[in-house]
Amino acid sequence: MNLIFPYLFLGHLFGDYVLQVSYIATNKSKDLKVLGLHTVLVFFSQVLFIVGKNFSIKSLTMIGLLSGIHFLIDLLKFLCKKKFCNTWYYYLFDQSLHVLSLLFISSQLTHLEPVLPRTLVVLLSVMIFNGYFVSILVHLITSNGKYQRDYIGYALRMIAPIVYLLNPLFLIIYALFCLIPVFKFKKRGSKFNMLSYIITTVSTMILMGVML
Repeated sequence: MNLIFPYLFLGHLFGDYVLQVSYIATNKSKDLKVLGLHTVLVFFSQVLFIVGKNFSIKSLTMIGLLSGIHFLIDLLKFLCKKKFCNTWYYYLFDQSLHVLSLLFISSQLTHLEPVLPRTLVVLLSVMIFNGYFVSILVHLITSNGKYQRDYIGYALRMIAPIVYLLNPLFLIIYALFCLIPVFKFKKRGSKFNMLSYIITTVSTMILMGVML
């Protein structure tokens, strides 16, 4: 895995999810100005995490290009008014385009030596991925009513990469801890919870294994 990719991945996730308040999330597909604001926030988020030794005008230009690509990918969603564009498979397609753009730009920034330790960056990336990305994906798959941020669920899923870092085998215990109550108490939303923790466990193993 390219050494810079985790930093760009974290910048993308932080800008696309953490900094995306409900106002931006609701209106970026309706108002180009809001979409522009979102892109600017993503740009600064990317810069924040790759600043370090050898950072230069070229680095800034490449992040500008990455942000431009991000805008164009989001513009596709802005222009698409079909039901297909609100499905989980379009969501995966959309995020796959973002990841491809991150891989391309990271290949042009191999000379950089960011300030933040790589292990910390990978950990934060997977925490945000599990907290936000997984939640939205599972919501779209299960159509579990109107999407609402579940901060307790975020916290439980974000713990997974920390557990993995302590010992990958502990992740099995984590998965059992999260899934057993779901099977034992089949309450409303159990399908959402079961799927979210299964995806969290698998994504943690894959992302931590690939990026560390």
